Amino acid sequence: MSKTINNLADKIEEIISKKFKSSYMSNSKWDKLLKKLTDIFEEVHVNLKLIYDEKVEQTYIDIPDIKPFFIEPILYKEVEWIEFPSMYEDYISRDNLKAGKRIYSQDIKKILKVINLIGKFKLDSKEDCIKIYAYK
Repeated sequence: MSKTINNLADKIEEIISKKFKSSYMSNSKWDKLLKKLTDIFEEVHVNLKLIYDEKVEQTYIDIPDIKPFFIEPILYKEVEWIEFPSMYEDYISRDNLKAGKRIYSQDIKKILKVINLIGKFKLDSKEDCIKIYAYK
């Protein structure tokens, strides 16, 4: 493993140990979660927060990325939490961004059923979203 990769891994571990008291996700749990969700749903929209950033990113997952990446170049360990909103704004056509955006919905009750089939997760479930915590 290169010195740069080791240094990055050390920095990630340092952030985790300073900011959080508990860890709830492993690479294996992330793998199971993303594989099962993408097997059942064409795609799922998620909001995600990284451990070293206050900004919440929006994206969709249609196929699991190559291990150990959540969405390359983001490692599983870098994800503080993900959230499945019932309503979200996205492009009408990802092939034609000039077409604008619109509001979409996803069935978070079905998503929650799938999550519960996979295993136990540290989560908050509300009427309008489900949030899964990797760290707290």
